[in-house]
Amino acid sequence: MNEAAPAVEPTAPPPGDRPPRAPRDVVVLGRALPRAAGLERAFWAVCGLGAVAVLALALWLRPDPRGIGTHEQLGLPPCGFVEMFSGAPCPSCGFTTTFALAAHGRPAEAFRNQPFGFFLFCLTVLGAPLALGAAARGVSLFEATDRWPWGRIFVGFLALWLLSWLYKWLVLMR
Repeated sequence: MNEAAPAVEPTAPPPGDRPPRAPRDVVVLGRALPRAAGLERAFWAVCGLGAVAVLALALWLRPDPRGIGTHEQLGLPPCGFVEMFSGAPCPSCGFTTTFALAAHGRPAEAFRNQPFGFFLFCLTVLGAPLALGAAARGVSLFEATDRWPWGRIFVGFLALWLLSWLYKWLVLMR
């Protein structure tokens, strides 16, 4: 009677024989953060450089005293929504002017002009070094934030945007 030999489980090589592995996490300010793959690092580099370009452009622009229309300095036409609805602002009316005001060191005026636009400016100022740092250090911001309540965050952003639109509507339509 031939019995099959029992299965032999492979054993791990002794600790000194293991090839060195790349660490799974990146340590930043004493905190372990997940490592990003090359494509994600490129994504964050592009996002960071884009944010820097937006901030540089905002600094170059001269804020329009009307509180809207600064984008026209870039050769863009006046807001079609404003023209179509007899001066009523579109949901993003004043964003470019607000960025320009904030970039020129006038945060109170920027906030008064378009509160949500000022909030976005602040996120851009914070996001530029964060994205560039993630690209340089190889940190996966996608994985680091995957447990955040993104649905609620989106609804909060949308609510703030709509409230700022209402505010801008009331300010421009006085």
